Amino acid sequence: MQEKPIILQVIPTLNISGAEQGCFDVANYLTKNGFISNIVTSSGYRINQLEKNGSVIYKMPVHSKNPVTMIINIFRILKIVKKNNINIIHARSRAPAWSCYFVAKIAKIKFITTFHGTYNFNNKIKKFYNSIMIRSDYVIAISEFIHNEIKSKYAYSKKNLSVISRGIDIEYLDPIKIDHKKVEKFINDNDIKNDSIKLVLPGRVSGWKGHNVAIEAMAYLRDKSSNDFELIFVGPADNLKLKNNLLQKIDELKLENYVKFVGPSKEMNLIYSVADIVLSCATDPEAFGRIPIEAQAMGKMAIASNHGGHIETMVKGLSGFLYSPLNSEKLADSIINAISSELYLDENYKTKRRDFILGNFTELKMCKKTMQIYKKVLNIK
Repeated sequence: MQEKPIILQVIPTLNISGAEQGCFDVANYLTKNGFISNIVTSSGYRINQLEKNGSVIYKMPVHSKNPVTMIINIFRILKIVKKNNINIIHARSRAPAWSCYFVAKIAKIKFITTFHGTYNFNNKIKKFYNSIMIRSDYVIAISEFIHNEIKSKYAYSKKNLSVISRGIDIEYLDPIKIDHKKVEKFINDNDIKNDSIKLVLPGRVSGWKGHNVAIEAMAYLRDKSSNDFELIFVGPADNLKLKNNLLQKIDELKLENYVKFVGPSKEMNLIYSVADIVLSCATDPEAFGRIPIEAQAMGKMAIASNHGGHIETMVKGLSGFLYSPLNSEKLADSIINAISSELYLDENYKTKRRDFILGNFTELKMCKKTMQIYKKVLNIK
């Protein structure tokens, strides 16, 4: 057995999702600390950056749910494991986890899974498919919410289950380091008013991220409040049908001057600095919910739907407000209450919110806990 674990992470793609961010962070932690980082993935814009940072990337179709491809992937991954003396294979998604499970059995190495989502199931077949995530030597849950989901939905009682909350890059998300000329340029380029109260909803435009709820809340705010609000959607809008439906709703409610789509950004620290309040309006429970964490790291108040991981990352009397999911009037009321609250008006709360994140949700803390699991399964002290 090597003194240092040699890790192979396996993930379908390497782009912007929470699971992909976790893989990215752990890979960089490994290389910075003298470990070998190997990753199997199919594609993603982050591959180049990881290779520059020292990770070794192997491309293969691990995103595929085709059973034949999944079987072929067993032998592809097995070849990598044997060539590189891998002793831990860490799967972060269900389809590749099935391939990794058999690789670990054949190669007699340790198999770890991270449970990144709720993995809804409608029948016994889907539940069986999902269950691969608890067939490993060790299971990592990304939140207490997911930990409870695993125990309740899968009647899981083994002790090889730990919660490792997701972490963020606190050096990048630091309000002190913001280039205010860039902030001013972003505001001017997107025709955003300087004196408005800016509500920012980051995230991919999808049916469950709550863009529709936020739009309805804006109509309520326009009619019920004398304040000038602007709602800014930041994130990719690949679902053009959904975006067009949202634009139609904006038009019907006569909110053209109140709601803006600004597209995706690779400078989210800049985006958060523009915000007065950050929204996370998921209509389904977030497995973890990165948005309130990132917002608070920047000192910002967050307003989030009251379910899932949000309950763990939003502290009453500090973080902001929780509202009833899917209820646009409750969201609007929370925004109105927020702007007159001490949490919004007292600048000291910005520092307190950042301190809360520094103590609980850093990238370094997440990576160190993950390394502890790696060493634990290998009996390395």
